[in-house]
Order: sequence, then structure tokens, then C-alpha cells
Amino acid sequence: MSDPHRPPTPAPAPDDAARADPAQDRLGLPVRGHALLRAVEVMEALRAPDGDAWTHRQSHASLARYLLEETHEVLEVIDDPAAHGTGALADELGDLLFQILFHARVGAEEDPAWDIDDVARAFIAKMERRNPHVFGQQRERTLTDPGDVEQIIAQWHAVKAAEQASTGAREKGWFDGIPARLPALQTAAKAVHRARSAGRLEELLTAADEAARAEDAQDWGADIARALLDLAVEAESRDVDPETALRTLLERIRSGLADSEQDPGLSA
Repeated sequence: MSDPHRPPTPAPAPDDAARADPAQDRLGLPVRGHALLRAVEVMEALRAPDGDAWTHRQSHASLARYLLEETHEVLEVIDDPAAHGTGALADELGDLLFQILFHARVGAEEDPAWDIDDVARAFIAKMERRNPHVFGQQRERTLTDPGDVEQIIAQWHAVKAAEQASTGAREKGWFDGIPARLPALQTAAKAVHRARSAGRLEELLTAADEAARAEDAQDWGADIARALLDLAVEAESRDVDPETALRTLLERIRSGLADSEQDPGLSA
């Protein structure tokens, strides 16, 4: 039985057969992204006055839990693709896309209104600004080595800092803007990345040392927490997400235990 609280799956439109033919370029080849336009039409139909009643009731706040849930379902497929069928990642990403389209459609009813094109324009502008080695007028002169990822990351942060300076925005702290619900290991990795990029990693670690020497340190396991932060530093230096690494390890332990329980020879 389907979950009445989950977003409905839209029924095919009567003229889907006509829409099935992809848009083509001048060479007769399919234009990548043409299906996104149909996805916008589907979202418009659901939210329309004569559309879906469940959809009419939703707001940014009510949709928040679905955004989180769909994100975790995408991560599950990424973590263990073998446990899911062919096309599982595309399917789960489709559910995540639905959330983005939904929020954008709700935005079209706000004052001032904004929609999916504003979302796309924001994405395009940011990518073009922060990747001058790809989109700049003098792209070939932007980096001494276009294949050096460290240079690309440094350039990204430099452009971002220039953006903040031009708008008068203050420099973000290590934890500013990090979602409060983000798992602690991911929060640590992001804070470490910011501190390292700003050349202030030692400052962050010194602050951690001071916090770990608090009078109640034993009450909350400060020594364990400090050791975990060191692991986050090591993970960040190797471009490894510690949360994903630990989740993968736990899943493999769980799978191994399940296999041993099913095989009497392994458990004997």
C-alpha cells in the first residue's frame, strides 16, 4: 500500500506519445536536457488549481522532511549500488529533482515570486564566476596547470572571497551556514576544510584543544571528540568524507554479519 504522505506519482499525460520524441538539434541528435522541460510541465500540472490536492497543501516547511529523506535514499544507492537495481540512482535522483521543482513551484506563488529559472540562473552564474578556467574570456591564462585540482580549489575560494568583499559580506566563520542537522563528522570535515583553505587550521585545532580541557571534559568524552576531530583533519587532507567512510564500513560489517548468519559454516 502506498504511503499517503509521500508525493504522488503523476499519471502519464494523454499526449505523452507525442511528447516522447526528444527535441533534436540541427544534426537530428537528441538535445540533452529536453526532458527537464517536461518535468517542469508535470510540476505545473500537479500544482495547478485542477491538479493534485495533496500537492496544493504543501509548503517549503512541509516539504523539508521529504528533501532530507530523498537525499538519504540517494546516498544509500551511492553507498551500495550493487544492492539496488539498474537505474536505481537515476530513479532516486528523479525523486530528489521533484523536490527541487516543487520548492521552485511554491516560490512562484510568493512575493516577490521566483521560479525554477531563477534557480537555474543562480547555478549558472555561480559556476561561470567560480570556474574562469572553463568559462572565462581568457581561460587559458587562468591556471598555470588546468589539471591541478589544488589550483582549481584555491581559485574557487579566491573568487568566493572576492564575491564576499564586493558585497560587503563579512568573512564566514568555520561553522556559519553549516546546517545544524548535518552529522557531526561531516560538520567537522567542512569546518576543517574552511579553516585549511583560509590558512587557519592551527587556529581551529588550538580552539579544539582549549575546549577539550574544559572542567567537564570527562562528562562528555572530550578526549574522544578531540581524536575524532584529528581523524576529520586526516580525512579532509585526503579528500575523504569521514561520514561516508564510516557509513560504508558499518554497512559492510552489517552485510558480513548477515552473510555469516545465513551460512552455518561461517558461524560454526
